[in-house]
Amino acid sequence: MRILLLSLQNETEDAGHSGSTRARMWRLEEEQTLALVRTMRDGGRLAPLLVCLKGSRLHERARALNLPLLAVSGAGPGNPLTLLRLWNWQRKRKKLLIQTVGEEALALGRRVLRMRPAGGGLLAHAFFLRPPAPELCNGRDMTAARHILCGSEHVRGRILAAWARAPQKSAAPENRSALLPLPPGICLDGFDPAPPPFQADAGRHFVFGMGESLAPRSGALLVARAMSAIWQRDDLPPWEVRMTGGGPRFREVLDEAASLGVESRLCLLGEQPEADVLAHCHAWLAPGSSPEEGPATLWAGFAAGLPVVCSQSALHLERLRGHDGAVLPVAENDPQALAKAMIDVMRDAELRRALGRRGAALVRDAGLQAMAERACRLFETWLQEAENAGGESAPAEQKQRAS
Repeated sequence: MRILLLSLQNETEDAGHSGSTRARMWRLEEEQTLALVRTMRDGGRLAPLLVCLKGSRLHERARALNLPLLAVSGAGPGNPLTLLRLWNWQRKRKKLLIQTVGEEALALGRRVLRMRPAGGGLLAHAFFLRPPAPELCNGRDMTAARHILCGSEHVRGRILAAWARAPQKSAAPENRSALLPLPPGICLDGFDPAPPPFQADAGRHFVFGMGESLAPRSGALLVARAMSAIWQRDDLPPWEVRMTGGGPRFREVLDEAASLGVESRLCLLGEQPEADVLAHCHAWLAPGSSPEEGPATLWAGFAAGLPVVCSQSALHLERLRGHDGAVLPVAENDPQALAKAMIDVMRDAELRRALGRRGAALVRDAGLQAMAERACRLFETWLQEAENAGGESAPAEQKQRAS
């Protein structure tokens, strides 16, 4: 069964370390896309072809992995060369699932669907971190899809809200039941073995780590305020906080730490491989409240076998899926609660061990491989349903053309 996977993020290697929200989203979509294509290529009954932009980071990485690939330039839906290449490829396939990743591929996905005969194509979209703009949610490129994969309830809720605000004719009612969950995964490479446990009498600092620290609603200012509540305690080991990630808030966070007198205990490290940073940490902080936070901001601590102090944001609770005992929970936007949790983690070795064990037991299901396997099971089900339904499975747009 053939799958055309369209992923048209425009990030290049030179722009790979940008801390903007869009760059973080593109990097996450890139990781999910590569995992999907590799899993389909290496097992199962699905035969993929990845379509991406020539010269993009995704193109370079896919080429290095020797993935089945079609790199295109100017991949808008009206580009004649792109359309000709896709026409020649797709016309040899009896059944085809067209799966897009991200809003950049919406228009091209629908254009390929329109090339297909009635019943011969199935269009699906995936949005792992954030939904498309409301005007795109209600456009034909979006509503032509039979299935829409949502990385979180935030994504699903925003799409439903856009449909609810639009005229009824703008959004296909049948799509409302086709918004399916597919949480994004994280790369688990490099996290083994777990860092050695902290020894209070070894003369070393107790190191807290934190990711995506300079992104909006990361909780970095909250951490600085919690640090100010504990820095004069004389019953704690020496400690520090290491914050990673790019973004626009470097000066804001540094100034806050300086004004509170804790800048000497704070390291702002910028973009770093998370596995390398976590190898030198003893606990992981996930204090943010953003509904568009990357999954590694929580799951990286579990992957490293570390105790995780986690805010009770809606996204964190959703990702934990009821396993609240795997983290030390704190209320959102409460620096005193966060300070207490940090003290408890530093002082209680048994608490650290228990949290590390519970988190490590969950992490396999949070990996890229697990995400890709869930997606492939969905793809196989959709294609089998289309085979069984024959021409009845064609979207309304295709049936109108056929008639």
